[in-house]
Amino acid sequence: MKRDRFNPHRSRGGFTLLELLVATAVGAIVLLVIQTTFFGALRLHNTTHARIDDDLSVQRALGIVRRDFAGLMLPGGVLSGQLQTENFSSLTRDSYGERVSPDLFTNSGKIDGWNPFSEVQMVAYYLAPAADGGGGKDLVRVLTRNLLPVQETSAEDRALLAGVASASVSFFDGTGWVDTWDSTATSTLPRALKLILVMMPHDASQSPAAPIELVVPVMVTTTTSQREAEAEEEAMP
Repeated sequence: MKRDRFNPHRSRGGFTLLELLVATAVGAIVLLVIQTTFFGALRLHNTTHARIDDDLSVQRALGIVRRDFAGLMLPGGVLSGQLQTENFSSLTRDSYGERVSPDLFTNSGKIDGWNPFSEVQMVAYYLAPAADGGGGKDLVRVLTRNLLPVQETSAEDRALLAGVASASVSFFDGTGWVDTWDSTATSTLPRALKLILVMMPHDASQSPAAPIELVVPVMVTTTTSQREAEAEEEAMP
């Protein structure tokens, strides 16, 4: 029996070097597949959440702009000035950046027990250099609530949206969109306002994003607008 231990023909348990190399290679391939899948899913998760956050930021900014446009007031009077794209008031100086909109006298303000102002306020929109120094610009809302100041007052500026490439406001006169408006010459307000935003792409290799358009109808009408509407109805067969 002792001689069996030294039998050269006896089979021994264990792995050969070739088997170990094959097992190691298969394990490395499996780990590589797992790593690729995991980091791909993580990248997709982060990209999806980033886009959702960007969409929420855009929707919040558009909601504020929509309220300002929808509350546009009739030109003239003590608290409501003219709607002019050429002559801007001195309350919102161009030091805020590149002006996007004229001064909008709107009733979108909130009344509470802490501010001694009514819902009437003056709003203007600007494009300012990005506060974080990144690409694109910030859409800034400049607000003036005290329209009857005893002394010169400063406006409040607030960045609504970052990463904006360009922004513009157009006016619908009933037949088409125009870039300028002067209520002192037309004695009317536009039928609608349109804000056009172009956002910066996240990657320089990506193509520019499609413009975001917000169209808000102006529900108030001036006497001149009513007369024009009546004349159009009478002219219809």
